Amino acid sequence: MPRPDASQRLAATKPKDGPSRGLIGGIIAAVIVVIVVVAVFVTQANKSGSYSGPVPTGGTSDAKGLRAYPSVKLKSNAPTVDIYEDFQCPICKELEDANGTKILADAKSGKIKLVWHLVTFLEQNNNNAPSSTIAANGLYCAADEGKGAEYHKANFAGQPQEGVGYTIANIKKFGKQAGITGAKLTKFNTCVDKRTYGKYVKATADNAGKDGVTSTPTVLINGKEVKAGSADYGNLLQTKNSWDKILAKYTK
Repeated sequence: MPRPDASQRLAATKPKDGPSRGLIGGIIAAVIVVIVVVAVFVTQANKSGSYSGPVPTGGTSDAKGLRAYPSVKLKSNAPTVDIYEDFQCPICKELEDANGTKILADAKSGKIKLVWHLVTFLEQNNNNAPSSTIAANGLYCAADEGKGAEYHKANFAGQPQEGVGYTIANIKKFGKQAGITGAKLTKFNTCVDKRTYGKYVKATADNAGKDGVTSTPTVLINGKEVKAGSADYGNLLQTKNSWDKILAKYTK
């Protein structure tokens, strides 16, 4: 048998041709599809927020607050009022005592969109966890029974001395004072005992920190903060029924 010459041996050792152009094109197309799918997924995740868990009636799905009177139709151009507060905060109670009734009346009439952001600063400062958490959870449980605003008022009215903190018995008492009765009261008490919205409480507090909130109460009207230490802030806390003038000033 004749031996192959040098040219034949070189041909035998030559690397095989690479992938076809069609195969390369297919791979590139597949990679592009994967990139697009990932981009869409990330975009949707950013839109929906990172919170995953139970949401109370009137609460946002991304744990960025609870609207008072969520079923009320808002009037045209109704401003959004965001209030960051801790149920243990004595200064928050001053705001509630001076102007809480008027603020709630405006929310109930649809004049404003009132959003509460419950935080838990003071249970950390006072080392009395989960006091602020169970109080905030109580608000969310009451909201499910259509009594969020009434509970909010009862909780501040029954605020203990700072550092003492709330008990589960306190929270259940506020539910009764809010007018929750019968089967709804049973559901409320179960929600309180199970701390159904504990995860929502934490997420809301975390979001407040991300928003730059470091003290309570923090009040924003259409995103404009009523600065702590300002005359307007002082009036909110100390001057009864000063709300109308402040609202008008910040919505010009």
